[in-house]
Amino acid sequence: MTAAVSRLIAPRREVILAGCLAFVGAALLVALAPPTGDAPAHLYRTLLVREGVFVWDNLWYGGHYPLASYSLLYYLPAAVVGNLPLVFVGVVISAALFASIVEREWGAAGIWPARVFAVLAAGPIFVGTYSYALGLAAGLGALRALQGQHRRLAAGAAALTLGFSPLAFVFLCLVLLALALSRRVGRHTVAFFGALVVIAGIQLAALLLFPSSGPYPFRPLELGAVLLVSLLGAELGRRGRHGAPLAAFFVVWGGASVVVFSIPSPVGENLTRLRSLVFPLMLLTALVARPAPRWLAALALSAALVYNVTPYAGAALDRTDVRAAERSFWAPAVGFLAERSSPNYRVEVVPTFDHWEAYWLPWAGIPLARGWYRQIDIARNELFYEEPLGAAAYRRWLRGMGVRFVLLPNTRLGQKGEEREAALLRSGRSGLRVAFSEGPVTVYELPRPEPILTGPRAPILTRLDHARIEGRLPAAGTYRLKVRYTRYWRVRAGVVCVERAPGGMTIIRTPKRGPFALAVLEALGPLVRSLVGRAPARC
Repeated sequence: MTAAVSRLIAPRREVILAGCLAFVGAALLVALAPPTGDAPAHLYRTLLVREGVFVWDNLWYGGHYPLASYSLLYYLPAAVVGNLPLVFVGVVISAALFASIVEREWGAAGIWPARVFAVLAAGPIFVGTYSYALGLAAGLGALRALQGQHRRLAAGAAALTLGFSPLAFVFLCLVLLALALSRRVGRHTVAFFGALVVIAGIQLAALLLFPSSGPYPFRPLELGAVLLVSLLGAELGRRGRHGAPLAAFFVVWGGASVVVFSIPSPVGENLTRLRSLVFPLMLLTALVARPAPRWLAALALSAALVYNVTPYAGAALDRTDVRAAERSFWAPAVGFLAERSSPNYRVEVVPTFDHWEAYWLPWAGIPLARGWYRQIDIARNELFYEEPLGAAAYRRWLRGMGVRFVLLPNTRLGQKGEEREAALLRSGRSGLRVAFSEGPVTVYELPRPEPILTGPRAPILTRLDHARIEGRLPAAGTYRLKVRYTRYWRVRAGVVCVERAPGGMTIIRTPKRGPFALAVLEALGPLVRSLVGRAPARC
């Protein structure tokens, strides 16, 4: 019996060891490290799916499509089993698959790189890149299936990669391009690439039907770092007889970074997230490239190690104050807003470092003027990224977004313009007055705020939630609704129609007074039918 078990385990020893190392690392992070980084966004989207909201959400940025551009599939299982259990499994699977791939391809040279990868594999739990972690696991599964000549399985895993994380799918395509450049491409491989094009077309269609505005920034310093590491990796890889795929990978990654830096896109600096793999890959390259010059190997490994662990070190240093991750931090301000606010107004929150306001306030049903997406914020709220932030422009923006109260948390704030907004509020020059100052969040009130719904006489909103708006129109006429227009609005009550306003908000027209209700389609059948016809709610 013992001999049989030994024969079963021996060929898979490194795979099992990698999985165990990743399991231990992930367990330690779950037990000891508080959630941060991208965690608020994933928790909020998971909340949306649990509440049956898939297409549209009114509570961030005046309305946006929450899932189509980020992950079509991840939040479905996350809503059932939870984020951390799902990512935990993904981390362990990633480590096992990486070990299997490199050991099969490079033999003994892959042993230590696989172990190093396993130690680092739990990083997504630490920095909160949950959907990417599952996408990475699926992408490695696609590579392992392709390595074993299981092309249909590889195509299915590639589709899952895209469904979990479009960014992970981009990385999968970069790896496959590197393999195609370094090896002879057969007929079956060409067919597989054709399947990838079809899969990518599905995501492109989703982006066209449910667009998300704004490119993601790509800083020159980050481009320089990825080019340096890519250059060292390519130079090291070309010196080894079996290093061609690795050298090609570094060349493709560096070239893609130049393209993405030059052409603004939603990908932007996210392309550097491959750095989470770069030290294990550089170690593998150095082992394959023997006997490369020691100075080159040492330089390449040092640069890769620093580049790989810098995000984790930065996240650890940033965790000097994690109070904003707790519901209790926001409870006093939420209680104040519950007593004095209404569906007629949004709330602006000076963003905290990890944007926990983007989870806890909408969780309490409070609509925010902003949210978590940096690229949407840059596209729609440019004033926060310009110097100086003027008081008059700030008040004008607040009124334009239907904001009455502004929250200033007493914790570490974001570092991309948030400090200017905080300084303006603290200076007393903003024109807002302090309305509530008990607890860790100070609440400011804007004099003469403009409600979300404006028009003849005094229209009011009686309900504003994720995908439904209700209110009363006191007279026939045209009203401006400070909610982003979407073609998927449907009239659920009242004699009204809607159309896009200049600037992207919504116009409501009605021939008579009375209540109205608008809702966004969530059922699949009516949603598909709406894509090929004229929206019934339109004027």
